[in-house]
Amino acid sequence: MRNRKTNASLQFHMFLRAIIFLGFSLLIIKFVVNDTIQLYIAPKMLPFVYFAGGCFLIIGIFLLFKSLSPKLKEDMECNCGVDHQMKGSFITKTCIYLLFILPVVLGLGLPEKAVDSTVASNRGVQYGGGLYNTPGIAQTDSEYGGVEGANSVSDEEGTTEADADSEIMAIYGDQLKEYSAMDHIEITDENYLDVSYLINFFLDDFTGKTVSIKGFVYREPDFAEDQIIVARYAMNCCVADASVFGTIAFGEQVGSLQDDTWIEVTGTIEELVYHDQRMASVRAEQVDKIEEPKNPYLTPLY
Repeated sequence: MRNRKTNASLQFHMFLRAIIFLGFSLLIIKFVVNDTIQLYIAPKMLPFVYFAGGCFLIIGIFLLFKSLSPKLKEDMECNCGVDHQMKGSFITKTCIYLLFILPVVLGLGLPEKAVDSTVASNRGVQYGGGLYNTPGIAQTDSEYGGVEGANSVSDEEGTTEADADSEIMAIYGDQLKEYSAMDHIEITDENYLDVSYLINFFLDDFTGKTVSIKGFVYREPDFAEDQIIVARYAMNCCVADASVFGTIAFGEQVGSLQDDTWIEVTGTIEELVYHDQRMASVRAEQVDKIEEPKNPYLTPLY
């Protein structure tokens, strides 16, 4: 009788573990089928997610069939002298399982949604493709910046300003020639980080030129009524490491816009000093409301 009870308990726990693995697999399948997985995972990480989903599915099916075995206790005996049954009280076991079950249930039940401007107020905004950051927010080494194909100047010990300028020119020299020759610069998802950095670092070469940029509306607490940030989120691996990038735009047309509204702004590049930081801004001449992109996140091109 006791062996039957023990076997039934083992079958129940094995069944729960099978459901958890299958649940995570179904969650990944749901995001893939709905084409919303890009709201949480950067494209370069998707192969790992697909592999994990396949493993979860295989393990879940294996555990499900294993839980049906009437001799599960005997199958688990390995004569190692250790009891392999789950230890702890009912409450302890319940809490452990809920740590895995709740994310699956919430993920399957709640609607998918991209992060919005409320997160920007906590993380701060990086201006100029990462060249400047929101005053009062600690600056960290950006995964989207750096001399190795990113958007920050090297600060290695012994590097002079001339050396840093030389490194920047080696990376962005060709792009500088290309974009500085344009009268109208269109900032796209593909070139957003590089061109934003380029315009701010070589501001004198771009002042007075026309630019078009897309993003959602966000405002710093100390902004005037006619100032907004045309903001975008960028992520390197997943939504947990998302950073906010933006360009300040100003003009009568932007004053009535609500936060989180997606817009395309076309205007003239002008110099702006914001909290002692010299950066590019856009004098808005045309503002159009647009639909939120299917994939609202930017990703580095390396």
